[in-house]
Amino acid sequence: MLRLTGGRGADVVLDTVGGRAFGRSLRETAHGGRVVSLADVALESSTVDTRDFYPKNIAILGFQLTNLQIHGWDPPPDLRELAERVAAGAYRVPVETVLPLSRARAAHERLESRDNRGKIVLTPGG
Repeated sequence: MLRLTGGRGADVVLDTVGGRAFGRSLRETAHGGRVVSLADVALESSTVDTRDFYPKNIAILGFQLTNLQIHGWDPPPDLRELAERVAAGAYRVPVETVLPLSRARAAHERLESRDNRGKIVLTPGG
């Protein structure tokens, strides 16, 4: 991210990996930015160096849907609004590559290289 932003860093980082990747998320966040931790698929502890976030005034936020529901959030109204916005074309999902299912291995290799800048879609057939 630093390379893509000329060394400035991202204003908002959505960390869905956790573990060692969480530290990288902090290092690649801009001054005054925010890191939202959504998951921990790495299944390893996240070790944080406080020097990676407090000098830059970075806010770290945790977010988990099931926890919100346990504490009283009722998702249907919000999900209905989200579905309406999606149907109206308010959001754009950047698709980088479309490959036939027979090229699933290549798609996974691309994901694992972490060079993609959008979604990789597998289609049936071909």
